[in-house]
Amino acid sequence: MTFEQFQATRQWSDDLAAAISSENWETDGTPKGNLYLDGLYIDHVEPHWSEDARKQGEWHLLLGRSEWISNDLAALEQRLYKWAKSEGYFTD
Repeated sequence: MTFEQFQATRQWSDDLAAAISSENWETDGTPKGNLYLDGLYIDHVEPHWSEDARKQGEWHLLLGRSEWISNDLAALEQRLYKWAKSEGYFTD
């Protein structure tokens, strides 16, 4: 799967918690964001997030113990794509 094919799997979700079970969801608000391959996500930074987080950008990616907040969605998608490939979500 190419990066472009991976990006093409992106679907907006108004409720990521309903779509994906995760212990990382905050208790405030409903997490929204983009789903990839029906099981991976980049969530949207919401108004109830801290001011520091909101200043960093619009999109949030958490992979293991690393996290990024950025306005550059494509850069976060690239990180998620490389991680998904390394974890065997798809093959070349």
